[in-house]
Amino acid sequence: MENIGSLLSRHATVLANDFVLLTIAGFIRFISQETNTLVIELDSPLELEGRRYSWVVASPRLERDSLDTLLSLKSLSCGVTWVPDERFNRDVPFDVSWWRGGAAAITDIVID
Repeated sequence: MENIGSLLSRHATVLANDFVLLTIAGFIRFISQETNTLVIELDSPLELEGRRYSWVVASPRLERDSLDTLLSLKSLSCGVTWVPDERFNRDVPFDVSWWRGGAAAITDIVID
């Protein structure tokens, strides 16, 4: 089986969902095995309601799943939060402690 680190720089697709009615894609730029979380940098930023979103933070929805599941099945149901550009910090890329609603959904992440 592949190493979780092999997810870095892989192309990933976020399927249409309750927040974004279209499929969007980008590259996995950050991975945390400790928190079972990854960050995708979108190929094309999403512009909604005057905000620009270039980053998506995702973690498996089900407790039984992990980033290993994504590697083996190439698809994973995740809780996803879109991070506005002004909130994203490369030093703490997984931080969504500021989040209080909106810009989030349950959806599938698919890797090529």
